[in-house]
Amino acid sequence: MSHRRLALTNKKVRNIPRRLRALAAWAADFEGYFPADLTLEDKYWNWKIPIHMAMVEGRQATTELKKQCAQHLIDAAQHLRLARPVHALDCRVVAAICVPGMFSSEICIYTDLEYHRGHIPASDSEYVETGKSLAQEWGLVLPQGMRERGLRYEVEGWDGQTYEEERWYFGEVD
Repeated sequence: MSHRRLALTNKKVRNIPRRLRALAAWAADFEGYFPADLTLEDKYWNWKIPIHMAMVEGRQATTELKKQCAQHLIDAAQHLRLARPVHALDCRVVAAICVPGMFSSEICIYTDLEYHRGHIPASDSEYVETGKSLAQEWGLVLPQGMRERGLRYEVEGWDGQTYEEERWYFGEVD
């Protein structure tokens, strides 16, 4: 199982190919898996991307590394979608990819449709559609049945500054 690691220094991340293989293995572990103890009361279930933070944020984070990590998240979400049992067809499975703060990216299962719509606002909400495609821009492969939606947010950082962030949702989005 891969683990998340914060980047507390600017030291170069070592053995990136091994870390990418571990991420691919993590995504493959979702093949045939869907959480059996998921209930409607849970509303939301998620897995954060299990990588070293410096691989997707900071000076070492190349676009190529980000692309590969995003593709593994999408693949994991697709495995969950395909493994979803018949009694859970109302659940929505989504890979949420944040740019530039990609370390907060995750795979989500929503058991409550209203909760899903609260996390992924409608296109007529206060959030601005990005008007582009991250899948096209990064060359991501979207499995059949997966859709893409990008929203632009303004978020306040720990330092009080306002930052722009894009959140990309891949999967079962309205």
